[in-house]
Amino acid sequence: MLKKFVKYFLLLMLLTNVYSVEVDIDKLLQQAKKQNKLIMYFHYIPGCFYCKRMLDENFKDPNILEVVNKNFIYVDIYTEDKGLVKFKKFSGTHKEFSVYIGAVAYPATIFMNSEGEVLHRAIGYRNIDEHFADITYISTKSHKTMDLESYKEKLEFEKD
Repeated sequence: MLKKFVKYFLLLMLLTNVYSVEVDIDKLLQQAKKQNKLIMYFHYIPGCFYCKRMLDENFKDPNILEVVNKNFIYVDIYTEDKGLVKFKKFSGTHKEFSVYIGAVAYPATIFMNSEGEVLHRAIGYRNIDEHFADITYISTKSHKTMDLESYKEKLEFEKD
């Protein structure tokens, strides 16, 4: 009986730790500033077909991974995670942070500069090409000079 209890207790402790990732955004902002990078948050929920599809396809694409690794600090925000997210005066769960930062639907990719300002929100599913366009729109700083649709047109023109 004691062995059974110990097994269940250890399983409970493991599950609690798995869903208890703490994220200190203020530290990430400092790191981003030192490394001259931006921050990219990917917000997703359990059971979401499109969230899983983006994780399985987009975040395994070599072109996306190259741009993300070079230009961003990547942060997973899984809404069921019970760990705390700390950001300036905000402190709350991953789900509360998603709401706070403006992830109004899932999946959502939100880009932030090293000052903590949101630069762009890509809300909803993006296929590989669309996600790549969002990521390069921010990483090339094109968001400072044109809207996303103009940037996508520019990409299409450059392909031809």
